[in-house]
Amino acid sequence: MGSHFFPRSFRAILAFGFLFGICRNVCFAPQTPPEPNRVERRRLAEKFVQEKLPYWRRRLALEDWNISIFAVHPSDLRPRTLGNVHWDKEKKTAVIRVLDASDYQMPFRATLNDLEFTIVHELIHLELASLPRSEASRSDEEHAVNRLGEALIKLERTGKQPIAPVKTR
Repeated sequence: MGSHFFPRSFRAILAFGFLFGICRNVCFAPQTPPEPNRVERRRLAEKFVQEKLPYWRRRLALEDWNISIFAVHPSDLRPRTLGNVHWDKEKKTAVIRVLDASDYQMPFRATLNDLEFTIVHELIHLELASLPRSEASRSDEEHAVNRLGEALIKLERTGKQPIAPVKTR
C-alpha cells in the first residue's frame, strides 16, 4: 500500500482539472495587436516609410538620386491615387508623395503594405524617367509599373534573392 490516498492516474486528472480551471480564460494563441489611433498611425507609418525608402533605393540602384518622401492628404493627390513622384532628371532629385496613413480606411498592417507598394511603384516611375512619355502611353506605363511593383514586393516578401542581372556591353 502506497503512502498516497489517491492513485496516480486520479491525481493526474485532478491536476489537469485544476490547471484547466485556472487557465480556461487565458489564451496562448498570438493576439492581434490593437489598431493604433490616428496619431500613432501617422507616427509609425512615417518611421516605416523613412526605413523603406533607402532600402528600395538601394534595391533599385537609385542611390545617386536625392529622393524625399512626404505624407499628404487625398486633396494633394489626383483622384483615385495613393501617391505620385515629381523629378528633375538633370539634378537627379525627386519628391515622392504618399497618402497619409491616417487617411487610409483599412487595418494598419495593410496600410503599411500599401505604403511600401506605393514607394516601390513611384521609384519604378523614377527608373523609367529617361524613357519618352506621353498621355497616350500613360495607361500602359501605369499597368507595367504596377506589375513590376507587385513582382518586386512579392519577391521581397518570399525572402528569395533575385537572380543577378547579366552584364550587357
